[in-house]
Amino acid sequence: MTKIWIVSLLMACMLTRYSVSSDSPVLSTSTSKPVQQEESNLVGYTSKEEIAAALHAAKIVNFHYIDESPYEGDELQIVQTLNRNMKGILQFDADAVRSAYVQEHAVHEEEFSQVYAVAISMDEPLFNVLQDGNIEVFVKQKNVYFNASPLQADETTKLYLMQKEDSAWRILSITN
Repeated sequence: MTKIWIVSLLMACMLTRYSVSSDSPVLSTSTSKPVQQEESNLVGYTSKEEIAAALHAAKIVNFHYIDESPYEGDELQIVQTLNRNMKGILQFDADAVRSAYVQEHAVHEEEFSQVYAVAISMDEPLFNVLQDGNIEVFVKQKNVYFNASPLQADETTKLYLMQKEDSAWRILSITN
């Protein structure tokens, strides 16, 4: 179950506009493919302050959320859910994170005790309505994984499968 929670947290991270100093010795970046992490290599932070300190040490000071202004209706609700989830993880807010997921998701069963990664940038959502009424959302995303040093980062396109539940769009699953 711990691995499911970690994977959920890693994929749930969704912040957008970011700044990283090019002279930062504590951040290693890759844009070709997602960073593959062993659970034992990751460092778990247990508070908003620890997350902020790690990002600040890596000179990551600004985050880019998906701009909500061009969207309306279902697409706007989905973007708001993705942004709320990203912000919830950065602020170590379990209620905000859980509110972004469908009730059947494992995030509701696990204790929100550590964060192993965050999204620092999310942009360019592409929406695809499926026959069952769910919506696939492809999002360009930059993630930071908390290692002892240097922090690892990658850029990838995440696939969020969204499902309407109680008149709100929520995350059903996330795929790299």
